[in-house]
Amino acid sequence: MTEPDAVTVPDTIRWLHEEGLIRLAGVADSRSGPIAAYTVEVATGMISAHPATGAEEGSDVMTLAAEDLPYPVGTPKRLVIVGVTTAEAVLVVDLASSLAMSINGDKPETAARSWAMQLLLNPEISLTTNSAAVAIKAGPRFRQSFIPGSGSTIIQIDDRNPPVTTITLNARTDGPDHLDIAPGGTGEMYLGARFWELRQVMTIDDDAWAALDEQLTGPAPGVSPGPGFGAESHPAVHI
Repeated sequence: MTEPDAVTVPDTIRWLHEEGLIRLAGVADSRSGPIAAYTVEVATGMISAHPATGAEEGSDVMTLAAEDLPYPVGTPKRLVIVGVTTAEAVLVVDLASSLAMSINGDKPETAARSWAMQLLLNPEISLTTNSAAVAIKAGPRFRQSFIPGSGSTIIQIDDRNPPVTTITLNARTDGPDHLDIAPGGTGEMYLGARFWELRQVMTIDDDAWAALDEQLTGPAPGVSPGPGFGAESHPAVHI
């Protein structure tokens, strides 16, 4: 009898986008306080729910198996896959738990693009940005626009359940919630007092972004087509 193949990071990400994110969103619905993030162990499938810190009660991390998650009903809300931790778990962050989030690094827009495309899988979400490097012509749900009062590059996330979450790229001052991306694609995710070290941050590079834009609007001169989207080891979408 042959042993089953080991579960991989792409397997885990595929499951999350097929149904896992919706089921994780259901976990938060059954709790009184907000859950800031989830980690999904790649090898075992065990899930840890990390409540937002600062609450007087209910801040203990809750662990459960994938089969114990709620049935997938509804939408993934503002959940995004951020990357893979050094403990070999996929990190999922609920952007609804933060009014202000920042992404910092040499090219923070590559991670912002990944978040944006994941968020657009939820038909209830619309995005507005003042960044040409992040915007894409995907219809009225993703608009590039002047945003009054903003001297920074930002993305606003609205799912009709206020308040809106604002993501700032290379914020002048870091708040308690931020993703720091290091050269080579590693990173550190901070949510209040919680912290995760990432061996790989999920990103969409320039070629992949141009290829997607070409599919929607026509070819961009002088840009080679990206090899596609996915979670392989060396694709245009890096994880």
